[in-house]
Amino acid sequence: MATTIDPPADTDQTISSTTVPPATKPKRKPKKKTLAGKMGRSTLMMIRRVHLYSGIFMFPWVLLYGFTGWFFNHPRMFTGDQVTAFVAADVDSDLLGNLPTAAETAQSVVDEMNLESFMIGGPEISLTQSRQPRFTGFLSYTVNADKSTHQVSINPVTGNGEIRTSFVTVDSDAEQQELKPNPIAAIRSVNLPTNALSDAQDQVPVLLEKLGLESGEAFSGRRSASVVFSAEADGVPCIVTYSLAGGGISSLREDERPTIETKSFLQRLHLARMYSPDYDIRWVWALLVDAMFVSMVFWGISGLFMWWQVKRTRILGGGVLVASVVFAAIMAIGMHDQLTLGSGRGGGGGGRGGRGSAAAEPAAESSLNVAPKTTLSAPVKSSVAILARP
Repeated sequence: MATTIDPPADTDQTISSTTVPPATKPKRKPKKKTLAGKMGRSTLMMIRRVHLYSGIFMFPWVLLYGFTGWFFNHPRMFTGDQVTAFVAADVDSDLLGNLPTAAETAQSVVDEMNLESFMIGGPEISLTQSRQPRFTGFLSYTVNADKSTHQVSINPVTGNGEIRTSFVTVDSDAEQQELKPNPIAAIRSVNLPTNALSDAQDQVPVLLEKLGLESGEAFSGRRSASVVFSAEADGVPCIVTYSLAGGGISSLREDERPTIETKSFLQRLHLARMYSPDYDIRWVWALLVDAMFVSMVFWGISGLFMWWQVKRTRILGGGVLVASVVFAAIMAIGMHDQLTLGSGRGGGGGGRGGRGSAAAEPAAESSLNVAPKTTLSAPVKSSVAILARP
């Protein structure tokens, strides 16, 4: 009897069949969300949503304050004037090329100050180098021609500048006759025996006493309240404004209200503020101004909060934040120095509307010094000014 021998099994199959399957890594169990974690995530999402939708809602006001701020910084833009820029050297080498410098002007001024101080027995004034003389503005002029008006602005340092020309349009007699008369224009004031301002003025001292505050006579402010209302005369509707302080009356026809340019309108919107006593459109506008303030503060804080959540931007963002704070501090210090010079409109000192210590005391504390002038006109002029003093 023949025997059958089976062939040996495939070695590879045997090995593969006996290989142990690789061990699978156990799935990482998610951390159990705590109440604090859930609240933190919900708070972050809420901040992002408020940041997003508040920016969308306040978008018109962002544009308004951005553009009108630019208009204030460049008041002569978008006026429709013809602009002519010039370089003094290109026009004429001798024209506007030898203007007195700030240092020369300071020397001339101090020479006069020393003469004034000498005549009244004051101290000698000397120039210091702590603050270099400089111009604080441009030289501005208005030239009225027959058919145009020129606004000339010149850089006192370089002599360069620009001319803005607006052309005069003369209305014909027919157009002037089209102006409709105001039937109540002749009434300029009325005297009322009493009004809200005068009644409250008498009661304010009593109010202070009842509140336990030191009392005295009450005075109304420069910009006192008014009453605006509509009236009709000879069938013509008019708008009347009555001043509570002086009883003045100003009126205009309803159909002759003045027009306002778009740029001026936007700038006045920028400056519009303060809540009105009644819940009218101006009250709502003041509310939106406050909303803009809250939104801008919130955007800054929420932006920092969202920046901190992205770890890869913390170093770069931190550097930008530090640079911003340092730059803002430098600008604040520099602008404080500029705004407290007391050399604003019309001069003066102390930054108090031109009523500084220099106006009260002829012997100023600031020290300046120059060589005396060689002309004789200055001493004569100063002597005349001193003799004319009461």
